[in-house]
Amino acid sequence: MILLSPLTTLAALTAVQPLSFGPVPVQFEAVPSEGLETRSAAVLLSAEEQLSTPPSVILPLPDALRTLIEAAMVKGEDGEVATVITLARETHPQSAPEIDALFAAYEAQRDPADKKEVPNPVREMLEVAIESGQDRDVETVGKLAKQANPEDAALFETMLAEYRTKRAKEKAAKEAAERARIEQAKLWENWTGEGQIGASHATGNTKSAGLSLGIGITRKGIDWDQRFRAQADYQRTNGRTTVDRYLAEYEPQIRISPRAFVFGLGRWEDDRMQGFDTRWSASGGLGYKVIQQDNMTLNVKAGPAWRQTHYIKGGQDTELTGLAGLDFAWQMSPTLRLTQTASTIVGERTTATSALTSVNAKLTEDLSARFSYAADLDTNPPAGIEKLDTRTRFTLVYGF
Repeated sequence: MILLSPLTTLAALTAVQPLSFGPVPVQFEAVPSEGLETRSAAVLLSAEEQLSTPPSVILPLPDALRTLIEAAMVKGEDGEVATVITLARETHPQSAPEIDALFAAYEAQRDPADKKEVPNPVREMLEVAIESGQDRDVETVGKLAKQANPEDAALFETMLAEYRTKRAKEKAAKEAAERARIEQAKLWENWTGEGQIGASHATGNTKSAGLSLGIGITRKGIDWDQRFRAQADYQRTNGRTTVDRYLAEYEPQIRISPRAFVFGLGRWEDDRMQGFDTRWSASGGLGYKVIQQDNMTLNVKAGPAWRQTHYIKGGQDTELTGLAGLDFAWQMSPTLRLTQTASTIVGERTTATSALTSVNAKLTEDLSARFSYAADLDTNPPAGIEKLDTRTRFTLVYGF
């Protein structure tokens, strides 16, 4: 069978008659040859509009293209139907659900005797992909199957259309159930998080002992998320305290669009090695999700901030500042994850930057090993205090 080019196929579909999809008959008239060019132009114009529209937006199927699809289905030539359906999906991806529904209705009303059996090896290959539930694999195998057996393209498209319809229903049901679960959750419910612990001990020429504890919890809601983190690090070396640092922070985020959000951040710190026993910080502003993929995310945020520091040697410092920060996460493999958080507070007297880089290696379903490196830079610290303070940790992390 010779597959016609898209324009030839569209031009050939002029002999039409009433067609019934299920219980509701769909009536359409023959397309005169002098009107076909106008319809084709409308289809091409709508295709340009769809290709310039974000993929996540669902658009209605243009009337001109619907008429051409229905005309092909009335003729009943499997090859032409497959060509028109394929062309329609490629040029109007935002209307794919409606195109699939038309094709599924067409297949449902056909006489089973007219349906050809798909060659066993190819059918089994596609069935295995469909059973896996991996959308990308199914589409790839389906495309290869149609290329290898163009005479059975309509039959392969039927299998794909049924799969797409089923997956769309499953995804919609899952999203609705998840939304209902979140809406009904109490304030203390729906939290996930992790706890970490690490310790060190040395004897001999250098005697030291250290302990590191941390917890982080997150709650995702319909329109806003909440995050709380606390960390404690303490170490003594040769009878002298060398690390004595504590931190707690809370950050809510309210979504104002699929990528943009408003945030607030409150933080308390106590770091005697840095020369202060209390530091309060509060900030808020706008954030944006620069990267939002299954295996990688990157959020940036910025806004005004307020900070008050109480120094160990006496006195305090209060100033209005500006904050800029980022949160990055990369799932490098099923068992390896890299995260990076950083923030900079810029004031009149000093600029303080904090950064934390972590690599998690999954050991079991809930247990992971973590290597982290933290750095704190203060451009104008109290007298006798180094500008840069770094910490390296090896900890066990338990997720819950």
